[in-house]
Amino acid sequence: MLSLTNTSPTQTHSKARIIGYWAVTALIAFELVYGALWDFNVLNQGYVYTVLKHLGYPLYLAGILGACKLAAVAVILTPGLPLLKEWAYAGVVILFAGAFVSHVAVGDAAGQYIWSLLFAVLALSSWRLRLQP
Repeated sequence: MLSLTNTSPTQTHSKARIIGYWAVTALIAFELVYGALWDFNVLNQGYVYTVLKHLGYPLYLAGILGACKLAAVAVILTPGLPLLKEWAYAGVVILFAGAFVSHVAVGDAAGQYIWSLLFAVLALSSWRLRLQP
């Protein structure tokens, strides 16, 4: 194959993996921080409480979820910490999968839960693409 640069196919794949990892991880990190701000009632005040009531969860869950989301972002974006990263990613996937199942269980329309499923898949993708030392 004719190449205009002197990079090998493995270097190109490696660069693509790095770009893919950071693109997906940035989306997950943004969603977690943004969601935590909603959970702490800083943004869109009252919305999370309405959703929690609708799903049958106690309102204090919002604070717990917000704190856990911020902790997960800190661990995911910090270099190293392989065991903590594993737990953080597991928690994020459980968070989004749980939201998906909760909305399905109460009979919500697909538009209300499809995002949860998408972010669960993105979290799994970020985990799979993670940069290992």
